[in-house]
Amino acid sequence: MKLILISPPFGEKGQKSKGLPIAPPVLEYLAGLTLQVRPDVEVRLIDANKEVFDPDQLDADLIGFTVLTPQAPWVYRVSDRLRSQGKQVLLGGIHVTALPDEAARHADAIVLGEAEEIWRGLLDDAEKRRMKPVYQGGFPELKGLPHPVTNLWNTNYVYGYFQTSRGCPHRCTFCSVHEFFGGKVRVRPIDEVVTEIAASKRRLFWGIDDNVWGVNMNYTIELYREMGKNLRGKSWFGSGDLVSVDHPRSAELLKNARSAGLTAVLVGWESNNIGSLEEYKATNKQGRQRRDAIKKIRDAGIEVMLFMMIGGRQDRPGDYEGILKLCDELKVSAHPVMTTPFPGTELYKIYEPYLIPGHDWDSFDGNHAVFSHDDPAMSVEFREDAIVKLRAELFTIPRILSRIPQVGWRGFPMSHITSWMIQYPQGRAFKQFAREREELKAKGVL
Repeated sequence: MKLILISPPFGEKGQKSKGLPIAPPVLEYLAGLTLQVRPDVEVRLIDANKEVFDPDQLDADLIGFTVLTPQAPWVYRVSDRLRSQGKQVLLGGIHVTALPDEAARHADAIVLGEAEEIWRGLLDDAEKRRMKPVYQGGFPELKGLPHPVTNLWNTNYVYGYFQTSRGCPHRCTFCSVHEFFGGKVRVRPIDEVVTEIAASKRRLFWGIDDNVWGVNMNYTIELYREMGKNLRGKSWFGSGDLVSVDHPRSAELLKNARSAGLTAVLVGWESNNIGSLEEYKATNKQGRQRRDAIKKIRDAGIEVMLFMMIGGRQDRPGDYEGILKLCDELKVSAHPVMTTPFPGTELYKIYEPYLIPGHDWDSFDGNHAVFSHDDPAMSVEFREDAIVKLRAELFTIPRILSRIPQVGWRGFPMSHITSWMIQYPQGRAFKQFAREREELKAKGVL
């Protein structure tokens, strides 16, 4: 039996992105899961964000796609084309779980939730061409997970990935993680995590946990201690909250994290606007003194980037300049995205009355304003132009260079190198989007 798994391109109309060169984690993991439960299956992986492929030339018994919201229209178009040729198509991922009825119209079968408990049966059914319309995954314990398969790509990646947990202790209204992974945070056995990373040929990783240190303080401290003792020459970055830095054991946590190879963390600052923080239910994850928390992380030798959302219905025009001012004061970078109410989230329900008709899901990409605003100054055009301008100003070469020395000496040199390796490609990707947007404007498309 032949299985092809495809990671779709990102952005409006399926454009390719030149962001960080990270291997698509879901596909590598599903390849490992396939070899674990059906080692006779021939697996092929395609990253449609990096390589060109012709759907008409795909030859497989089953073709699967993992789908995020902005990828959905492209996936649906390609899936419909494949099915018209008599090929079996499987869809899974967060968007499919959020909108199963919509996705099912474009697939022979869909997977809702996690795949471990249903994957073998699904492959058996596909081989017989008797797939069920829906496979409902459960929330399995994370013991004995397969290792990702990293040698099936036609392109090279700088970063691999690893996972230590599933779920998040926070309940932000803009996030679908707690819905997708269930209400309970689950963790992997520490020895299995360490063994997996040690066995990988890759040296740089992306920790794909939704919170690298907020799920269980005792577990995380012990995990990082074991990683520090048993791993050499491995560096990684991940995402985390700020409230964990208030914990009585935070000094031990940060010390162990740096010893474990953590060089940079994307922290959820979310917004400078208190009204937006409250709307996002993100105030509790900020901690008591979040500016001090940034300094504490950096003093430990770990670089910091702020995850921020802008353009929400509580935001005002001055908030854009406020982000730039904050970053200049702290000499820290930020990853600003347009506030986007993804389906399946609480924020979607709040914003649904204000959604602008005519937007397909590929506009829900963190770049477009897809809802109206009560403040006339916060028009769609203003918000979209303002975030492009903000990103351009955030990622100038002088600003990038001014931030790197702020990382503590304990992280030298990898945290400083990582700072550049994250900021420069991020700025390049933002510039690419800005150029493409200007070209569309010149053609009268926007």
